[in-house]
Amino acid sequence: MLKNTPSSNTVHQALFSSAVLLASSLIAQSAHAELIIHTSKDANGQTSMVVNQDKQKDLPPAQLGITPSRIDETVSLKTNKNTSRLNQSLTLYNYGTKPKKIRLNLVDMDASGKPVEPSETTLKPWTLINPTEFTIAPGGYQTVRMAMRLPLEFSAGKHAAMLSIEQQVDKSLTYDADGKGVTLEIGSRYGLPVFINVE
Repeated sequence: MLKNTPSSNTVHQALFSSAVLLASSLIAQSAHAELIIHTSKDANGQTSMVVNQDKQKDLPPAQLGITPSRIDETVSLKTNKNTSRLNQSLTLYNYGTKPKKIRLNLVDMDASGKPVEPSETTLKPWTLINPTEFTIAPGGYQTVRMAMRLPLEFSAGKHAAMLSIEQQVDKSLTYDADGKGVTLEIGSRYGLPVFINVE
């Protein structure tokens, strides 16, 4: 949470941008690691986000854990090689003290990492995610199934997407009892990289 100031929208945009940049920087990390997301406020009340792959002691308390930290698989549809890996299981952990309302959405990406519209040659139209919206209790977790039903004629090559993991806030503004202040609670968003190489 942070106190509402004229720069609140700027802070929100900076948080989102930081999350996307941090997601990109973690693409080369191990697929078996767990992403840990920390949030904290500085002396000026500005919110910051740290994403890494362990619960370091010098960081603020962890808020959210995601495992695996990325999906990167190579399959052959014609020879049925590794096609079972098109079925993935992800687990999201709530390390915070409040329930977290989560929404998931797969976003197709081009080779440079920019979002593109879904088409027959991208991953999203062939992907099922269940569930896509849920609430994780404090200290709890949620398992998510992601299945890709790619047709045999699906184009060969490396296909990229980003699983958008958005933490939603039902009541973003809370007014102080004395009416002199307002608290703004900001949701967060992280992108989990998804790469499928079709031989």
